[in-house]
Amino acid sequence: MNKMMDELYYDKSDTSRLSNQQKGILPIPIIVTEPALGGFGGGVALGYLHSNKRSYRKDTPATVTGIFGGMTMNKSWLYGVAHSGTFLNDHIRYTGGVIDSRVNIAFYREFLSVTIPLKVRMDMWGTAHKLLFRLGETNLFLGPRYIFSKTVSHPDISTSNPGLDSLINSITGSSKLGLMGVVFSFKNVKNTFSPDRGFDVGLYLDYNATFFGGDENFLKSEAYAKYYFQPVPKLYGAIRFEGEFIESNAPFYAIPYIDLRGVPAMRYQGDNVILTETQWRWAFYKDLSVLGFVGTAKAMNDFSNFNDAEWIYNYGGGIRYTLKKLFGIRLGVDTAWSNEDFAWYISVGTSF
Repeated sequence: MNKMMDELYYDKSDTSRLSNQQKGILPIPIIVTEPALGGFGGGVALGYLHSNKRSYRKDTPATVTGIFGGMTMNKSWLYGVAHSGTFLNDHIRYTGGVIDSRVNIAFYREFLSVTIPLKVRMDMWGTAHKLLFRLGETNLFLGPRYIFSKTVSHPDISTSNPGLDSLINSITGSSKLGLMGVVFSFKNVKNTFSPDRGFDVGLYLDYNATFFGGDENFLKSEAYAKYYFQPVPKLYGAIRFEGEFIESNAPFYAIPYIDLRGVPAMRYQGDNVILTETQWRWAFYKDLSVLGFVGTAKAMNDFSNFNDAEWIYNYGGGIRYTLKKLFGIRLGVDTAWSNEDFAWYISVGTSF
């Protein structure tokens, strides 16, 4: 849910140009090609752009209030409302929203030395809020965030095998998350939607506790660093490093998973996940470009098992067309392979 809310937050000069010029309704198509959610789906977000006349900064993010909704081929759906805004000449940024959803997805578990998929229907609603404060006149932001969600899980499987019964029971029932945390963010990319140059660094430290509304007490942390650069004309490179860590008493759906193109969501989970990926794009003709990417990752329950954990890899390529009149957004298609899977994706903006 935190990733979803972050992606709904337009936080750079791309939207500032629009918000400083006009206000009104902005329709945004939602395209879903995640293989774990049926391979294809869609929806729409309707955002109302407020005027940012109170801010004198050229890169002040747009103030947006919106509603959104969508559905995928495997009958997963969601809808919600969100708002992002700035205060005190962009020294304070707020993002928040509420969603309701149903997610039909498979979780993978070991049974008799074989990895098997367990299909689950999860009915979840929740709310997330983030308040960031600019440190001086820099691009550094620091602040709190809060996430609450309630999830009811219904496995789509029945068996009389005692071994499988214990696995099914571990992904059945109702649970709540109540996370209070601290966010550190630094971003100086020139185009948030489709960045070519700059850094994007973030750190999240969260504590789930009963007095915040959760069922259990555990720590969760996530760190990422992305670097975009142009070594020679028409050639653009990018590299990212990510790590996500959680204590072992978290509910099954909150356990980190490997997030790489070509790897279905939730396919590889572990209390500790690390990954790296690089992407290279060649702008070979006017607004057309091609790209290739490769990455690797590991998911493990303990770092003492690092050598035994399987290396998960991905590789693939794609094509992009730059919409210069729409904030330089790049639209395209990717194909990706991993250890055991193949997937294709429709990309709007950055997929890295």
